[in-house]
Amino acid sequence: MESYAYNDKSVMERLVAEAPYLSRCSDDKTARCVRPVKYAVNFPYMQVNRSGMVSWLVFDLDHDNPYVWDDVGLPAPNCIVSNPKNGHAHLFYAIPPVCTTEKARYAPIKFMKRVYEAMASALKADASYSGPVAKTPGHKWWRTTFLHNDEYNLGDLAESVELPDFNPFSKGPDLEANSHSRHCLLFEETRFYAYSIVNREREQGTYDTFLKFVSAFARNKNNYAGRGFAENLSDSQVNATVKSIARWTWERYRGSCGGVHRGAMGLSGNNEMTIQEKQKLSAKRTHKERHKKTIGKLTAGIRVLEARGEKVTFSKLAKASGLTRQTVSKYSNVIDEVRNTSVKIISLEEVRANVQRVNYGGHQITAPQAAGKKREGKVNTRLVHQWLWNCVRVEQFSTLLEFHDLLRLPVNYQSLWSIGVRYCWYSFLTDPF
Repeated sequence: MESYAYNDKSVMERLVAEAPYLSRCSDDKTARCVRPVKYAVNFPYMQVNRSGMVSWLVFDLDHDNPYVWDDVGLPAPNCIVSNPKNGHAHLFYAIPPVCTTEKARYAPIKFMKRVYEAMASALKADASYSGPVAKTPGHKWWRTTFLHNDEYNLGDLAESVELPDFNPFSKGPDLEANSHSRHCLLFEETRFYAYSIVNREREQGTYDTFLKFVSAFARNKNNYAGRGFAENLSDSQVNATVKSIARWTWERYRGSCGGVHRGAMGLSGNNEMTIQEKQKLSAKRTHKERHKKTIGKLTAGIRVLEARGEKVTFSKLAKASGLTRQTVSKYSNVIDEVRNTSVKIISLEEVRANVQRVNYGGHQITAPQAAGKKREGKVNTRLVHQWLWNCVRVEQFSTLLEFHDLLRLPVNYQSLWSIGVRYCWYSFLTDPF
């Protein structure tokens, strides 16, 4: 075994520097107390990693061989903290801090987890251990062995193990293979539920609503006391699992797409085109969409200025449209064309008079007609929407309620409220076209 320069002070200094200022600590594994780190080091268990930052890889050995790292050819830990009664130990590996917050890059987190899993498997450590507390190095309850004070890069640690090739998109949770661990069972059951709802929540909800659904499911599954285990997982353990699953699924999982962003044009699956050709087509489409959106904003801004009776200048139009003056000046020909195009305001009476009969409408369910009554025609919703848009563009209404009251739609026109008024009003406020 290689020899290392022992330096107790430097390891402890790093432990104190990287631990949170208010660390969780206690005389047992519950970590029920919160104390400043200078007092937390006096407890046998303390929090060594900050919330949202991992500076130590800690491995929980449930066997009595704390030097198993030497037997399997792994690098030496910075320190070994073992229980003199049963030989169980925690191995501490110092690494450059890896951020694990919501806004952190996912690739370093994923790489760190793969390295940790591979090392835990080689060391025969508890795979379900996730902290946040560990045996405090140097405490009188434990036998502490300081080996060295060097930091390990994750790449250096990865060279000493074989990283697992794990496919998270299997057909379903493998409960039989994970029946020994509550953490593994909860992870397996919850992640597949998260996969099933994430696309729906991306379209209809937010990350917060998605997190609430996953959290509620995990708490319902946390009934292990009635499934043969001694007790259920604690709330903090469930929350940690939910946070990990929800974050990864929201950022990475794409269902049948296999995690690949195909793009709006779907060119990534076309092997007949070169990358340069795909980039040219994508750039052309992007320019076309931006050009169309800019013209829409300019048109809306011109109508607003005309309705106010103000002169259309580059500066005023830039302010009304939300564009820069330089951008507005490039579209002078478009501005002249829009100004020369008049906007016809369609009256509501004209809309009501323009009806059309539908004899064979798809999925149309008509009520029984009374004898001698003629069936009313279908309102031309296209003309209604055009009228609504014109009204909003010239700012005839200051509030949504005023807009609604001024329409004074009869009872049989109430459906137009849901399909027209609210849509036109809010759509114009967010994006004129």
